[in-house]
Amino acid sequence: MAVPLGVLDRLSLDVAALHATDSALHLGALILFEGEPPPRARVLDHLGPRVGLLPELAHRLADEAGRPRWEPDPGFDPDHHLYELPGGADPLTVAAELLRQPLPRDRPLWGIWLVRRAGGGRWGLCYRAHHAFQDGAAAVATLERLLGPEGAPRPRALAFRPPRPVRWAAVLPEFRPPRRVTWWPALDTPPAQSYAAAFADVDTARLYALGRLTGATVPQLCLALTAGALRAWHPDGWGPDGPGHGRGLRANLGIGVRDPEDPHPLLGNRVAVAGVDLPCGEPDPALRLARLGSALDHTRLARLADAHRVVLRGLPYRIGRLALARSIDARYTPLGVADLRIRQPLGFAGTPAAGVYALPVMVPGQPLFVAWLTHRRRLHVTFLADRALAGAERLPEAWESTLAAYEQGAADGAFAALARAGAAVGAS
Repeated sequence: MAVPLGVLDRLSLDVAALHATDSALHLGALILFEGEPPPRARVLDHLGPRVGLLPELAHRLADEAGRPRWEPDPGFDPDHHLYELPGGADPLTVAAELLRQPLPRDRPLWGIWLVRRAGGGRWGLCYRAHHAFQDGAAAVATLERLLGPEGAPRPRALAFRPPRPVRWAAVLPEFRPPRRVTWWPALDTPPAQSYAAAFADVDTARLYALGRLTGATVPQLCLALTAGALRAWHPDGWGPDGPGHGRGLRANLGIGVRDPEDPHPLLGNRVAVAGVDLPCGEPDPALRLARLGSALDHTRLARLADAHRVVLRGLPYRIGRLALARSIDARYTPLGVADLRIRQPLGFAGTPAAGVYALPVMVPGQPLFVAWLTHRRRLHVTFLADRALAGAERLPEAWESTLAAYEQGAADGAFAALARAGAAVGAS
């Protein structure tokens, strides 16, 4: 059965066309395993039956008379979606190679790469899909079915929450365009439109312990650590006398707007964005965290999801195209962030995954995307940067140093007032 493309699907294809290579609008994850890689046939034997339980994966892109749609591929074969790479000496080399891999348009827009070597005696599997074909939540749910425990339930609803009536008076200010950014050094160099990844890893126990001392959630902490890392990356830019004059950076955070009754929960892009101001210019870590706590307030994000769901339901494609230019303009929103969670433990043939790293999309002109993904008891952070961005390889170290500084500050009681405020909100 054919499924019409949603407006976000079509806009994602438009964004992809702005890139030098279509692969910049692919998303997914690299999953690493210890030991020797299996033969291709063994991977196919594992994936084939599971792919058969996910009918959305058999849909390809079609367009007749200007009516784009997803339609079942009559020649669909999982074997056509399994690719191989020799790999490299480390995960960063592997990620750089994966980011360049195409997804042929004559078949459903997803693929799995068997990576023979990923450094340190490891091999990998990488799932990637076009952002028009799937959003991040759908890609995560697909991974859980393909590499999670056998018999895991099929996802029925990937919505942020069931829709509720929109309180427009509270939401309309959120739709105002952000102010222009002119002070971030990362925007000074024309983008190369080729990308490199850097990774950071942390035990989630550290974040939970820090959350108890600060009253913050893990996503709030991750945003605060990202703001701190960006501040440390360009330390001369954020003071009152610097080019930023104490201001911050606007980031786009994805929020799900999929209808809970969607009969194809793994097909199409159903993610809008919430603007988040990263307070890089605030020198006080406690105040940075407090501001981000408000930005990631559940009520605020839920209202935004409801509003975007209503707007997108009736948004004409031509109006969406007009709004697209500002929404992806790096001069107003220079980076993206994503919070992803894998709730089913991933593995292959009895071997548990040793690491799972997000490979997010890159918006044209935006120099940086930061995505964190939790799996089992680890949080894996991906910094995906345009290659023209000088010094981006230092971001993982800056992120980890910021985490250590927050832990020291929490031990010294610097966040006590925040923790009390958070406890009071939770009790009310």
